[in-house]
Amino acid sequence: MNKIKELRKEKNITVAELAKELGISQSMLTNYENGNGTPRDESIWEKLSQIFGVSKSHVMGLTTDIETANKKKPLKVVVDMSQPVSIQPKNQTDLDVLMKLDLIDSDDMEEVSEFLDKLLEKEKYEGRRESNMKYVAG
Repeated sequence: MNKIKELRKEKNITVAELAKELGISQSMLTNYENGNGTPRDESIWEKLSQIFGVSKSHVMGLTTDIETANKKKPLKVVVDMSQPVSIQPKNQTDLDVLMKLDLIDSDDMEEVSEFLDKLLEKEKYEGRRESNMKYVAG
């Protein structure tokens, strides 16, 4: 399987979502994933590296080890809250958590956020403590 396709599936990202993030057509991305050409624009490789959190060489299939991508310039995902947001739970526990969060009013959401921040202080979350998403009012 093509490395781009493999990494995209690992992250549960659709072809449409990734193509939009990269600023290319879905058919072009599908061609890359099927081995019918490769991105010529270096910025595409850079964006893929940032999205997947691996080195460009890994995305290109040149290395088998997953090297951490340049963390100094993380790719920001802007969430326009005027549009529906699609979240794909990976399992029943994820779904349960999302459903419970939906029941909590805005007064208590700060407490939930503080609790999550405390959990993220654990060593096992080193390097994953900051979200690459940014809220913007629509």
